[in-house]
Parts: sequence; structure tokens; C-alpha cells
Amino acid sequence: MIAVRSLLYRFTLGILLLATRSTTRAQIQDVTIVLSQGTIVGLKVFPETSRIPVFTYLGIPYAKPPLDELRFTPPVPSPGWNRTLYARDFKPICPQLEHNSYDDVDSQGHYKFRETSEDCLYINIWMPETAIRYGGFPVLVMITGEEMAFDWSINRATGLDLASDGIIVVTVQYRTNVFGWLSLGQKYAPGNLGLLDQQLALVWVRDNIQKFGGDTNRITLLGHGTTGGPNVMTHMVSPMTRGLFSKAIIMSGTIFSPYSRVNTDRGLSDEIVKILACNYDIGRNVLKCLQQKSVHDLLKAYEYVYRNGNYTINLGPIVDDYLPVMERYILDDPRALFASKSFIIEDMPIMFGITSNEGGFMLNRWLDFAKQGQDYLRKYVNETMIPNILEQYDFDGVGRNQIRETINWRFFDQIPDTTAHLLHSIIKLTTETKYEIPFYKTLEVFSMTSADQPDQDPSLNDESLHQQALRGGGNLYVYLFHHSNSMDMRGKINYFGGASHSSDLPFLMGPSLFQEIGRKRLSQSEDKLCKKIRALFTEFIKVGDPTPGRKIDSWTPYTENLKYIKLISTRAENLFQNDKHSLETKNPYLLGHINLDDQESSRSSKSAIYLDNTKDSEYFHYLRRIDSFWFGFLPKLSHIMNATDQERLRNRRIDLILEEEQELFRESSEASRYKHAFFSMLTLVCMLLAVLCVCVYVLKKNTNTSFTNIL
Repeated sequence: MIAVRSLLYRFTLGILLLATRSTTRAQIQDVTIVLSQGTIVGLKVFPETSRIPVFTYLGIPYAKPPLDELRFTPPVPSPGWNRTLYARDFKPICPQLEHNSYDDVDSQGHYKFRETSEDCLYINIWMPETAIRYGGFPVLVMITGEEMAFDWSINRATGLDLASDGIIVVTVQYRTNVFGWLSLGQKYAPGNLGLLDQQLALVWVRDNIQKFGGDTNRITLLGHGTTGGPNVMTHMVSPMTRGLFSKAIIMSGTIFSPYSRVNTDRGLSDEIVKILACNYDIGRNVLKCLQQKSVHDLLKAYEYVYRNGNYTINLGPIVDDYLPVMERYILDDPRALFASKSFIIEDMPIMFGITSNEGGFMLNRWLDFAKQGQDYLRKYVNETMIPNILEQYDFDGVGRNQIRETINWRFFDQIPDTTAHLLHSIIKLTTETKYEIPFYKTLEVFSMTSADQPDQDPSLNDESLHQQALRGGGNLYVYLFHHSNSMDMRGKINYFGGASHSSDLPFLMGPSLFQEIGRKRLSQSEDKLCKKIRALFTEFIKVGDPTPGRKIDSWTPYTENLKYIKLISTRAENLFQNDKHSLETKNPYLLGHINLDDQESSRSSKSAIYLDNTKDSEYFHYLRRIDSFWFGFLPKLSHIMNATDQERLRNRRIDLILEEEQELFRESSEASRYKHAFFSMLTLVCMLLAVLCVCVYVLKKNTNTSFTNIL
């Protein structure tokens, strides 16, 4: 009897194992997709916050590895793979400088290990399970990166939670720094390789995304950061990407930043070639020389050009006017193309925004200087930071010193004498110069009134203005993201008020990425903010309007007549209290009980508070005020000082002329006196000579008379 039971148990167990194996095979078949390049198998993941499973495909090659003879050349489409590709792991990112401010560090302050490789041209895809079943799902293509040199190495943006909201998410790996932007000015090494990588990835998405259930007519291109944002704007005015995406999202970066402007010559590339001793070759031999250099040598050469982030202009995209017109990626300075509305699709929906305290993203060098003392930090401000800003904003001439003193007076001379307050002022200066001023300049260009746009009727109310904006083709949605003590992509908390740079990405990508970075669950307020920003972005990606069909809390398009900036935050009335509490009791930088009217109120009330249902946002007026300081007051001060100096020079020149004339007059007077003396002396000598002659004559005559008498 026992033997029979044992046999029945084994038989039942075998049936269960076979059923389990068949179920497993069915799940693997569900995540298998056949493309023209080959078969790929991904992962089936169940997000914690969703009941809908998500299919994940990581590390799909869209181009050949840019190794050896393909280094510094345009990307070549991937020929595919012979066997089944198991796309279940991220591939290494492209090479970049080590120990930079965008790398992750552990609790001991040590940099975490990250793997990089030149074999890095891959895309990653997240899609809801229902996408393959029904098809026609909207697609989001993401480009992230900072300073044309870095990308997030460990805590990468993932689309797990957005996919559960019905979006197919694609992230792109591309070449950057010296590997992505070096140009030899020739077709075989044209530069703009990072842009060409991204463009080839968009072509791959267009050709293959339908197999994943995507709609090729509903592709949104998102760019985040000081690389991603400007790159997306460059794609918007390039004929090479026309038709590859229909909507654009630009986050925390713009081509109108002086730190992100395109190169107009190959000076930086030539400098790198010279550092690597490849300038002695000519033609293709220069390229061969560069291709033989190690990754370490290339990054060291680039590090010299990068100058630890204190560059006047960085190696980046270049106006490739040395190529035939049909092969150029950037026909002209993108800023000029935007201003002239050249190559722009007029009705393309655009979402554009920044965080409330971008400069709160603490750079490692700031902390290093702060640890050495306040004097080191102030020396960095006076000798590096402010001179760099003066160069970026073209403040030259005699008034340069007065402008330097004015900047110091506004940001540094009226603060308590502590390292923490000095750090806070550095953050504020960085936020204004690198983010807020370029943000305002971009809004000015985006909202330029078209010839056929009707003028604003002053009798219209807010609802009428909103309807007029919609009827007038308003398609620009502007936002300000704010969250107290926000966490950036490195997992670091900002204790200086507002949302720091990159702190919006963890909220946008959802709880999965937030928990991976912060090693904690979202609080109630954080969960509310996460759902809010994801809902707005998801609707925009789907239909081009973040609040379709709403009337009470609708997101009004930003126009020349209606400057609406949407605040994406928790309840506005809690901003002051939350920031005050965090600054006074939890700030490790020991700001202490400072005057919040001078610190957080200046940031929150001017940078974050926006009252809904108003015609103009307070944040816009704040932007206009700081713009008037940098592009109104300071240029006038420089002009006055230069004019004063010119007047001083002119007066000095007049004084010199008068002095010269007086000197000539004195010389002529003295010469006149010498002339009279000379003639007087000459007359006296003549008279003496005459008397002498008379004396000689008389003496001679008397001598002759005496001689006659003797005879």
C-alpha cells in the first residue's frame, strides 16, 4: 500500500513538473519577437504597482559596434544576429570620464564600479503585455545625458512603470564626449556621431516598433539633461530626422544655454588631435592614428579640453558646413533656426520644463573645496566660477571688473560668513546662469508671435484666453517641477530647498526606479506627486495634450499672450512649511535657523509658487526679473563703464594735446628770449669790433705821425 502511494505521489509530482515546465515555455514564447535582424527573447516582469505584466527587452543592437576601423565614423546599421538574442541585461554604456559628478557613490563616499565599453550602441524596450495583442500603442524614445560628456551609468532611466501605463518606452545608448563629437571635417570622420547614433536608433524604432505593438505615427522624443535636451532640440531642426517623431519633450536642458551651444569650428577637435600627437599625419592617416589610441589616452586628451567643467565652449555637436548640403546634420546654428522657425514642424506638440532649484545638484568639486574650508571655496568662486560666467555671457571690456563686483555683491557679499551659506549662493548662481536664464530665452523664442496669430483682446477672461490659445494652435506646454528635499538620480538629497537637477526623472519613471535609487518606498506625498507627473506626461505622449477634455484644472498652452507655467508639485500652500522644516532640522550642511525670507522664499515663492487659473505665472515674472539683471542691468553697466573709460581717454587725450601746446609755447618763448639775447650780443660784438678798428686806425695814424717827426 505504501509503495502504491509512493508511486502515485511520484506520478503526481511528475505531472506538476511537466505542467510547470510547459507554463514556463509558454511565458518565454510570449516574450519572443521575431524581427528582420533575428529572434529576440526578453523578460516578463510584474511591476509592484500594476497588475499588467510588462515585457522587457534590454541590449538590442541597432548598429555595429564602433570598434577599430569604425571608431569616429558614422554608425553602421546592425546586420542582425544568427542565433536567438536573449535581451535580458543592460549593456555597458559608452566610455566616459571616471569619478565625475554624475557617477554614483556608496555610503562611504567611494565611487561605485561601472562598466563601460566602446561596444555600446544598444536600445532597451519596455512594453505592456497588451501592446502585442492590440497594437497601435504610443512610443516614447528617451535620450538622457549631461554636458555632452556623461550619462547615468548605474541608476539608468527605466520604463517599467510607464509601460504599465500603456506606453512603449525606448531608451537609447549613444556615443558622447570625444567618442561622439570629435570631428576631422571629412565625410569619413564628420563629427556629430552622437546625433547620428540617436538618428539611427530612431530609424530602427520606426522600422521595428510595430512588431512590439507600437504606432509609428505616435512617437515622442524625450530629451533630459544638458545633453538630452539640446540634442532633441537639434533633431527638431534637422532635416535628417523629419518624420521620425511627432512630439517632443525637453527637460532641464536647452540649446539656448551658453554651456550647450554648438561648435562652429573644429578648434577643440584639432586640439585633441594635437595632444594625441596625430597632427603630424594628413588625410585618413589622422583617423588611423586616432583609431590606434587607447580609450584611456582618448579620455585623457578630452579631459584637458573639458577642463573639469570650466570650459568656455565644450566639445559637442558642430555645424557641419564642410559636408555636402544633403549630408549635413546641422545646417546652421540651431538657435538661429529656431528663431527663424526654419525646418520646424509648426504644429508639433512640445512639453518643456525645468526643476525649481536645478543648481541643487551638488557637484563633487564644490564639496571638495568646502571640506578644505571657506577660503578655498571662495577662491574657486572668484578665480574660476565668476570668470567662467563672464566668458559665457560675453562680458568683456573695461566694465568687466565692475560686473564681477556686482555679481559678488548680489550673491556673496550679503550672506552670513559660513561655508553652508556660500554653498547656497553658489547653487543659486548656478541655477540662474545655467538653467533659468536659458529657460527664459527658450520660452521667448518658442512663443514668438506668428504673423497670423491674433492679438490679445484685453476684455477676455482666463477661460476665453485658454480657448483662444487652443484655437490659435497653442501646442507648447511649460512646467516647473518642485519637491522639497528631492532626490536626484545619484540618490543624493537636496537640502537647499526646491527640486534639484535630475530629481524629476525618478518621479516620472515611477516607483520602480525611485526605490532602486533611494532604497526606500515612496511616502504618501511622493506617491501622489509621482502619479501626478506620470499622468500628465502619459496623456501628452498619447494625445499631445497633458489634460485632454478637462476644463477646471486644464494645462493651458503657453503663448505670447498667455504665459502659463504649470506647477507640478504637491499642494502649494505647504511649500514654505515643508522647506522651512527640512532646512532647519534635517540639513547636514548646518544652515541652522537662517532667515527663510532671504533663502527659501526667494527660491520657492519666485521659482515654485504658481497659482492656478491665473493669466500670467509668478515664475514667469521672476524669470523676467533675473533676465533684466543679466541682459539689462549688467550690459548697461558694462556700456557705461566702457563709455566712461572712453570719455576718460578722450579727456586725457585733450589734456595731452593742451600740455603739448603749452610745452611748445614755452619752448617758443624761451627760444624767443634766446634770440633777442643773441642779437644783442651780436650787436655788442659788432660795436666792439668797430671800436677796435677805430682804435687800431687811430693808433696806426699816430704811429706814422711820430715817425715823420723823428725824421
